[in-house]
Amino acid sequence: MLLPMGRGGEDNCPATGWIQRKDVFFNTIEEEKMTKTLGIIGLGRMGMAAAIKYIAEGYKVVGYARRPEVIKEFTAAGGIAVKNSREVAEQSGTVIVYVLNDRQVISVITGPDGILEGCHKDTKVICMSTIDKDNLEMLAEKCAAKKVGFVDCPVTGGPARVKAGTLTLIVAAPKDLLEACRPVLEVQGRITYIGEQPGLAQAVKHCNQLLVAATLAATIEVVTLARKGGLDPRVVCQVVGSGICGSDWFRLITASILDNAPAPGGLGQMCKDIGLVINDAKRTKTPLLVASAANQYYLSALSLGLENADVHELIRVIEKMTE
Repeated sequence: MLLPMGRGGEDNCPATGWIQRKDVFFNTIEEEKMTKTLGIIGLGRMGMAAAIKYIAEGYKVVGYARRPEVIKEFTAAGGIAVKNSREVAEQSGTVIVYVLNDRQVISVITGPDGILEGCHKDTKVICMSTIDKDNLEMLAEKCAAKKVGFVDCPVTGGPARVKAGTLTLIVAAPKDLLEACRPVLEVQGRITYIGEQPGLAQAVKHCNQLLVAATLAATIEVVTLARKGGLDPRVVCQVVGSGICGSDWFRLITASILDNAPAPGGLGQMCKDIGLVINDAKRTKTPLLVASAANQYYLSALSLGLENADVHELIRVIEKMTE
């Protein structure tokens, strides 16, 4: 609104001789700020890589995590740390959730000082965590009840592909909401659209994790069999990795086992993900014999206290069995 000169609370507009009321345009200014401010909750391997990527792309990133050392790294990279998820929602428009498991996702969205306590008309939640399909659908319903847009968007590819902007993003959301979030999503990678119903993307990700978990279990057996057979495991893994069964995942795991290369993920996350696959098998009454067998390695890892270990340390389970 432009008013004649001489009123209070005004800015002069030299080009027109009129003035602009600050209070009239305050909401528009705040909305503009929200579009440039992004929230990230969960600053682990994936969340931190994403935060650094968005900061490099010119976003103002507001974040929350529990560990002090993580907050220190985040703020050193240019992020703005706040004390809870509610404050993240209050200070941003789109909020990405990158925490580890179902309990954490439910807590940061619906719990005390959660996103829904700080939401506003511009709030959109992008859930990039991999969680149970039923829990995802429940969270989408709770967000819808508060008129908060909710995007089901688990990812695959690892931190290196976040940095490169080549992550695979598995998306389920109404098409208009997807388009509103597309600029934010495409900073991290490429979108594969599954459908409008939240939960569909999680179901696809669980299929992916079945193969990821089974491949990890098979890989530790390949290395162990090579060693027990008196073979050079590096030569064996070079042959396997260059053949029809080779994959980026296989090569990353074996590099971590044999050459102490940086681990491509956490074992606790893998234990959680194979559990989600087993839940899906029960829900759909589907016999998954390979997944069920692989799950025994992950259960054994938990019994050995390896939930905070890196993925390649799953080999410690079979080493203990064969020592």
